[in-house]
Amino acid sequence: MNATKGMQGLVRPALATMMMFAGAAMAADPLADLPFRLTGGTPNLDVRLRYEYLHLDNPLPAPLTQDTAQQVSVRVRLGYTTAAWNGLDGQLEYEGLDTVGDDRYNSLTNGRTTYPAIPDAQVHEVNQVWLRYSGLPKTQIKYGRQRINLDNQRFVGGVAWRQDEQTFDATYLSSTLIPKTTVQYAHLDRVNSFRNFAINGRNTDQLDIDGHLINSSTAILGKKLNLTGYGYFLDFGTVPGAAVGRLLANSQTYGLRATGSVPVKTLTFGYTLEYAAQQDWRGGIDKDHRYGLAEANVGWKKLKATAGYEVLGGNGVTSFQTPLATTHAFDGWADQFLITPTEGLRRIYASFGAGIAKANLTAIFHDFSADAGPHFGNEVDLLASYPVLDNFTLFAKFAAYFADEFPVVSGQATNVQRGWLYAEYKF
Repeated sequence: MNATKGMQGLVRPALATMMMFAGAAMAADPLADLPFRLTGGTPNLDVRLRYEYLHLDNPLPAPLTQDTAQQVSVRVRLGYTTAAWNGLDGQLEYEGLDTVGDDRYNSLTNGRTTYPAIPDAQVHEVNQVWLRYSGLPKTQIKYGRQRINLDNQRFVGGVAWRQDEQTFDATYLSSTLIPKTTVQYAHLDRVNSFRNFAINGRNTDQLDIDGHLINSSTAILGKKLNLTGYGYFLDFGTVPGAAVGRLLANSQTYGLRATGSVPVKTLTFGYTLEYAAQQDWRGGIDKDHRYGLAEANVGWKKLKATAGYEVLGGNGVTSFQTPLATTHAFDGWADQFLITPTEGLRRIYASFGAGIAKANLTAIFHDFSADAGPHFGNEVDLLASYPVLDNFTLFAKFAAYFADEFPVVSGQATNVQRGWLYAEYKF
């Protein structure tokens, strides 16, 4: 990645915006305080060492000749956030990702196309650089390269699971001026993605976009009922390619989400209901699909059980897509459905989580099938974490996908196994 690509066009308007707001608020904090606010901020550090293993059962799709990929990587994020001056603060954050040992994997940029893909390419970049103004009543405006996570990240998220996370060059506004309500709006100029898309014969992880995100959430009955309405309008231009072209087809999505929890003696019952419609927008591929989710959970002390049913519609030609989502968190950790199949996707799932002493354990079962068609397969996901210190945690994670009719190579369904061992330090 070109770490400075697009940064001049991002930073210069932000500096102009900073001067405009500072001039309007000069009466609050004198100019003499500015050097102290710039140097009196807060640093942040996030270091993750990870081993990742990926195995594909035979037969292998072309051009793969190796059935196993392995990667050892170290990711470092180092940043600094200034103290506020006249309602203004800012952050600059570096992200570096390097690998250890031989490249026995396809990062989508290293040319090792005979290996299965582990899409964490070596990179040194500006991960975040933004200015924020919080001088308006219960409102903040943030401009620059930043994380944006909406709701549970099913539609918009940072994909923090990958070593190279997803950020956005955007203008973001958040307001709680209306009682019990949070209104969010973002205009997106660029997606700094982990995916390394193949577009026009080259891989790129920076996608220009004209995107508008609208999200409004209201606590109707406290924790018992929270309603969220949203509209996401995404224009990537014309993107060639079959699967990638479907994923990045211009679209408009409208949805309503209801969540809540109710305590009953020593138990806590929770639920999520969600419905969305997605159509083509600005000359995108013609489509009209639906999304639905029904989920229930129950918790007792350090135990929690969840069951749910989720549908992303499809008609065999197009399907409901979520190109900005943290898809890994929903459609199985084996990452078989990062792009929704043209037949759509139905998922029945159940999970169980337990806290034992300081450790946390999670097990998830998924049953995948087409929206109207064949049974794709099943998956089992397992996760264990243990906080050695307050800011140092060890993790072990495993996913096994058992294919029935997806994916199919040479007429035969192929299974997938993925595993991770990693340690993370934060402050």
